Amino acid sequence: MNFIGKGANKRYSVKKGKYNLLYSLTDNQKEASKFILNNVRRGNSCALNAVCGAGKTEIIYDTIEYSLNNKKKIGIAVPRKDVVIELKERISKDFNVDVISVYGECHEVLESDIIVFTTHQAFRYLNYFDILIIDEVDAFPFNGNEVLQSIIHKCSKVFVYLSATMPKYIEQNELIPKFYLNKRYHGHEIPVPKVKVCLFPLLTLKKLLKKYKDKVVLVYFPTIKLQNIIAKKVKCDYLINSLSENRDKLLKVFKELKRGVIFTTTVLERGITIKDAQVIVFNAEHSLFDKDTLIQISGRVGRHKQFYKGDIVFVCKNKSKGIKRAIRIIKKSNE
Repeated sequence: MNFIGKGANKRYSVKKGKYNLLYSLTDNQKEASKFILNNVRRGNSCALNAVCGAGKTEIIYDTIEYSLNNKKKIGIAVPRKDVVIELKERISKDFNVDVISVYGECHEVLESDIIVFTTHQAFRYLNYFDILIIDEVDAFPFNGNEVLQSIIHKCSKVFVYLSATMPKYIEQNELIPKFYLNKRYHGHEIPVPKVKVCLFPLLTLKKLLKKYKDKVVLVYFPTIKLQNIIAKKVKCDYLINSLSENRDKLLKVFKELKRGVIFTTTVLERGITIKDAQVIVFNAEHSLFDKDTLIQISGRVGRHKQFYKGDIVFVCKNKSKGIKRAIRIIKKSNE
């Protein structure tokens, strides 16, 4: 991990600002927003455990606005570049202040009123923020990386942790107040995964793709190697993984799709919303598909208020512990 490079100028003065949404938050979202804001005002770190599709981004807007109007430096740290870019675009549209994104290939400008950056860029912001929001706190490469966690916890005085699958070290920390939001913003349940246990997963995949021929279908693979093998045997319209050079362009294409088959790895595990997507997890019993990953992938389905239904299918040769636990947690969230 390379920490050579300039740091942010602490003399930067934050401008006052406000946000404008074309819709109102739900009562549950308002309650979560108030919880975070009250803790931040008191100088307390806190955590929001919200199901996929709960609208976490909008929930932090009151806290961001409070920070701006009180001349406090605020940042949002996200593990992945793709999500940083999308989040920066969304916040820029909703706030009347300057917003920048900072990641590996984009770090010429480090100071702004609102800063969205990858966790790997945290070394540029040591002792810089008054409030730091860490989104997807359980995601790779942040979760489990003690060096990265140590660095990012030197960046601020107050932290707000966000995730749908909160890691144990936060979940079990009694000093961090927590709010649990088990409802999506549109009020409908998270679709519960269906499990297809089969001897011939490839044949099952072909049948499912035929069934969803008029839909957008995301097919998740545990490895690039397996993804490429199946791509030679089954037609797909798009293929994306961590080696794809045109990921930014592909993500924009995916959001506008109305039909088509996308072969992906866990690079699309989070931070992607396709209005009416169906999801298939191929070789779902693979060790790389733990319960948290399967929950996040399942959360890609039914996110839009007009398309709140959808199928999520785990194709496997046997039901792993991860599969069983993911389904159990999703069902519990829907209670």
